Amino acid sequence: MNIGLKLTNRSFLLACVFFSLVLSLFILTTSRIQPSYKSHILSLRITTLDEANVPKTPGYYLQYEHPVPSNTSYCNFHYGLPLELKYGKEDEEYGPEMGSNSPYRILYNVLTPKANSNAPGITYATHLTATFMSYVPELLRYWDGMVSIAAFVPEIDAALVISQLNQFCYCLPEMSRVSFHFIYHKDVPPSKKYVYFTRPASCKVDDSSKFDTYNKNAFEQSTYPINVCRNAARSAAITNDVLVSDIQLMPSEGLAKKFMAMKETYKLDDFLDRVYVLPIFEVDSNEEIPRTKKELIRMAREEKAVYFHRFICTHCQKFPNIAAWMVTDPGDTVKPFITVKREVPYHRWEPIYIGTKNEPLYNELLSWEGLQDKMLQVCQNC
Repeated sequence: MNIGLKLTNRSFLLACVFFSLVLSLFILTTSRIQPSYKSHILSLRITTLDEANVPKTPGYYLQYEHPVPSNTSYCNFHYGLPLELKYGKEDEEYGPEMGSNSPYRILYNVLTPKANSNAPGITYATHLTATFMSYVPELLRYWDGMVSIAAFVPEIDAALVISQLNQFCYCLPEMSRVSFHFIYHKDVPPSKKYVYFTRPASCKVDDSSKFDTYNKNAFEQSTYPINVCRNAARSAAITNDVLVSDIQLMPSEGLAKKFMAMKETYKLDDFLDRVYVLPIFEVDSNEEIPRTKKELIRMAREEKAVYFHRFICTHCQKFPNIAAWMVTDPGDTVKPFITVKREVPYHRWEPIYIGTKNEPLYNELLSWEGLQDKMLQVCQNC
């Protein structure tokens, strides 16, 4: 997976896998990757001629792969859902790091996985707001393990999230691998009055970036508690191995299954002081998301793919020995590439990695708006 940095006794192990970035959210653009680039939207595979003129927003494929909703839900709802939202103070929990000093509250397991899942024993722990809900089916299209999602749901946003969850649960069998958790400020709890149940009429996914959310209408916008969400999603994972990542990042083909096979092959459970870092790349908006390292390398040579944030924050995701990684034979398996320490000149690197539920928690005083929200957690790993 990726590379490792270290100041004392924790290493990061780089293996030959990667993440390809779904880069923009709001508008379709034909911009090319360049230093002055603007936001790009997800560029996905066209599978039928009928789709040729359809804007490729996240989750668009669902209406073609599952045009008619199922007669039964693939999900286990709680707190009275999907008919209504019922919860009390006794159901609320505090942020995992700050505890009772936290102004945020958590409703764990609003949605839980179906029993007897055959998914690999690793969880993709991520977070979102209502405007990113359409990325959920997109992630499930690519990730083959369990999924734990923390959603920030002030006021009316809870109803927006629940409405799309209900649709996904009737349209996407992979929702049987998902758990959902609600995070909110104690002074702006989820509204119960906007929640009601209707069976989805179709599996066409709405563009959630256009949702009329609480923050779009509030006099004072809510700060996004990104690290409360990360901690909650990771803490709620039902597996010990966890990949804490962002909802827009799409994993390479079969990553969960191949990672677990790598752990068994190399007996990696004997190395408890390591985490496994994933190289992250972003691709041109006009290109399909690469599914293998071979495809990624071809795109990089054609200048259609670059490492994540190359033109925004050169040190954030540029990993040690990147040139050697780019020419290493990927093969058909995930395998270790290099073990390194987080030292100069990579002392400001903010890797995304597979670890366990025992890694340090993310600092909940840091917010998305403040940037570098993962830095303290990475330093604690060292």
